[in-house]
Amino acid sequence: MKTELLKFSNRIQELSSITEEEILQNQDFFKIQTLKKGDHFLREGKICTNIAFINQGTFRIYRLKNGEELNTCFCMKCDVMSSFESFVNQTPSQDNIQALEDAEFITLSHSNFIKLVASNPSWNSLRITLTDHECVRLANRANTLSSETALEKYQNLLVNEPEIIQRISNYHIASYLGITRETLSRIRGQIK
Repeated sequence: MKTELLKFSNRIQELSSITEEEILQNQDFFKIQTLKKGDHFLREGKICTNIAFINQGTFRIYRLKNGEELNTCFCMKCDVMSSFESFVNQTPSQDNIQALEDAEFITLSHSNFIKLVASNPSWNSLRITLTDHECVRLANRANTLSSETALEKYQNLLVNEPEIIQRISNYHIASYLGITRETLSRIRGQIK
C-alpha cells in the first residue's frame, strides 16, 4: 500500500469499523492528489463531486458575500474536507475551498462513495460518523458566532483549535471569527 493511502487507511480505521483489507479491496476508488498553495479544490457554483481526506496541508472553506471573503472552516492534516451540502445533494456549491499551503489528499468521488455505502455496512457507518462530526461542528460554530464575544471567540480558538492560531494568517482568522483585523489585534494584545 502506498504511504499516502496508508495514512488515509489509518484515519478511516479511527473513524469506523472499516478494515485495512476492505480499503485495499477498494483502493481503485481512491485518488491521490496534490494542490499548490493558492489553488482551489472547489469553486462556488460547481458541484462538489469529491470528498477529500487530507494527508498534509491546510485548506480554508469560504463564501463570498458582497465581494468579501468570509471564512467558515479550516481543514488540516487528518481532516475530512468537502462542501458537504453540495457533495450530498450533488447541487452547485456555495463554498470555495482553497489550499493555504501545498497539500496532498486522497479523494473519493460521490459515485464511488455511494457504491461503497451500498455494498458494505462498514462504509455506511463511516458516512454516519462523518455526518455526525459535521453536524456537531456546525452546531458549535453557530453557537460561537451567535453567543460569544470577540474575546470569547478568540479564547475558544486558542483552547480548542490552537493549530489555527499557529498556521493561519490573522486576516483569515479575523474573517473566521466574524471580527475585524483591528479587533483581533486588540484582543491578542490583551491576552499577551
